Amino acid sequence: MASAEDSLGPSAASSSVPALSKRKFLDSIAALDAAVRDPLATTAASLTKRRRTSAPHRTSTPALEAILARTPRASTPSKAPPPPSYLPTSLPALLDRLATYRLTTFSPSKPPSLSALSCALHGWVHTPSTRERVHCVTCGQGVVVLPPSAGDGAWSSPVGQRLRQEHERLVSSEGKGHAETCPWRLRPCARSLYRLPSGGLGVQSGGRRRLLEEIASDAIEMDAAGLSTIEVALPPAATRALDVADGRERLARAVATVREPAAEDHEGTAVPSTTALLLATFGWKLLGSSSPLVAAAPSLARSASSSSLSSLHDPGSPILACTYCTRRILASAYSPSISSPPRAFDLVQQHQAFCPHVDPHVGQPPPAATETDLRLKPGWQIRLEAVLQSALAAPTEEGDAGRQQTGAQDVEEKKHPSDTREILSYVRKLLGPKGTLKERVVLRGNGSPAKPV
Repeated sequence: MASAEDSLGPSAASSSVPALSKRKFLDSIAALDAAVRDPLATTAASLTKRRRTSAPHRTSTPALEAILARTPRASTPSKAPPPPSYLPTSLPALLDRLATYRLTTFSPSKPPSLSALSCALHGWVHTPSTRERVHCVTCGQGVVVLPPSAGDGAWSSPVGQRLRQEHERLVSSEGKGHAETCPWRLRPCARSLYRLPSGGLGVQSGGRRRLLEEIASDAIEMDAAGLSTIEVALPPAATRALDVADGRERLARAVATVREPAAEDHEGTAVPSTTALLLATFGWKLLGSSSPLVAAAPSLARSASSSSLSSLHDPGSPILACTYCTRRILASAYSPSISSPPRAFDLVQQHQAFCPHVDPHVGQPPPAATETDLRLKPGWQIRLEAVLQSALAAPTEEGDAGRQQTGAQDVEEKKHPSDTREILSYVRKLLGPKGTLKERVVLRGNGSPAKPV
């Protein structure tokens, strides 16, 4: 007879073992998920969940919102709007853009249409982190103005000409490198913005006196910094004007006419040195002087300014700066030294090629020079002639008597037979080129033309 356990069958035997319930199975899965889950994410999720479960009427009601709307609240200070970047008629803004171009990262050998001045006139500033790259101050678009490679030749080669035209289309002539809505694309700065005031002098409304006062102030600051010992190199035209008997004395005499006696006693010196006067006349200032335009971002100059950057902050190392071309020159490289021979500071060549102090055509339309353009003078020559003429306009009594005596001696010397050739040459210059006298027409007393002489 079979036993009772055998008669129950396998189903009854298995029911005696405790089975894993569905609830316990889900709890085990949840425990595993909690063990491998990020604790930060769990905390954030729980916080988010708690916020959602809060009843809205406990935190805000329409009546409470109405009361809060009527309650005066302290106005939060808003951020100041950024300064305008589109200033096509501002010379300081133009000089700020021009000061971003460095000789080490933006090649100065580019054509005039791609120079640093041309790019700055069209709203571009140099990107210091990338060589030969410019970007717009308004729209932020960038263009890389790469020169021709060594294998393609210079800018005058056919490849260079095509590359120049492409770069001009982007940065200057058409402004395609700007965004479609950028205002620099439609209206860049006028070329006449970048020039010395009133052609470099400003003789109207006491402009000549202001020029002399500015030169005197800059020269005094440079003398105080010890720059009177620098040896300067003059261009031929300036050398001829200053090599006369009283040429250099007239510089000092012109400055003395605008200086007040109280200023002389305060400064401790009556007249600045000739070297400082020449530096100021040719457009150089001491970096950090009272001129507001000189405080632009520094642009290091040629090999003379490639010294250690620590020397730029040394008060014993004065730096010469040009306001318009933003050139910076370390003056200690031209100071007399026992260990090295003296170096002459070239008053003209140290300026940038497009500087109005050295370029007579700056601010003029780009076409080739005409007959009227040939009579233009660089800024340094206009300023130097104005200073020398000011000395002649207000001479001292001793200087007046000396010039009269010198003029009488010159007349007596020219009467000598050996100076006949010089006198004839002088007369020919007064009469003009050969043939011009025959073309003149002499008018009669009644106004009718007579026969040509």
